[in-house]
Amino acid sequence: MITVYYTKVSPSLEEGAFFTHLERVEKERQKRIAGMKDEKSRMHSLMAGSLLYYVLCERLGVPVGKTGPFSVAYGQGGKPYLTEYPDIHYSLSHSGEYVCCALGDIPVGVDIQKVTEFRKGIAGRFFTMEDNRRLDLCRGREKKELFFRMWSIKESYVKLTGKGLSGGLSGFEIDWNRGRVLEEGNVAAYFEEQRKIAGYAFCVCAESPVQGVIWKESGDYLW
Repeated sequence: MITVYYTKVSPSLEEGAFFTHLERVEKERQKRIAGMKDEKSRMHSLMAGSLLYYVLCERLGVPVGKTGPFSVAYGQGGKPYLTEYPDIHYSLSHSGEYVCCALGDIPVGVDIQKVTEFRKGIAGRFFTMEDNRRLDLCRGREKKELFFRMWSIKESYVKLTGKGLSGGLSGFEIDWNRGRVLEEGNVAAYFEEQRKIAGYAFCVCAESPVQGVIWKESGDYLW
């Protein structure tokens, strides 16, 4: 089973609330947050990590505040995993006003993207010929939405595999009809999109079929 939790984030927090959340974030993320100068980036990273803490407490039946941060390590490509709970897989993402966390009993990758303007040339550089053909058939808002849907699917896939963006996004195809990612013609992963948040592309990806994903808006966890 895969559950994807998502919530809006506040642009700022009072000092006490900020440090309460910070105490619940794993140590490596705490260090990264401390080094961030951009306030929006700090809040996104903080609240993504805090969301992970809250949903893990729920999954494990641990009262919030009765345990410290969950221990996280990083594997190949920087893919994170829970050292004490290796059977619980997770992935985090944030964009615009939202942070999200996917939890599953199989490896997962999740990505959310706010639909904005995008620079010319990015699609040609990162996407496949078929991706670009589809984009060329669209105009205006439809084209922007399709671009970010593609980016979200591909980003969720590289987060699933741990390859990261360094491996590029043009080495695999999107099978839109069956919700699959293909590499060299072979099925590499399956994806499901959440299309209910206006102005955002939102996708989760796994190695097995992902029908029946639970999408859970989780504002009550953080505020």
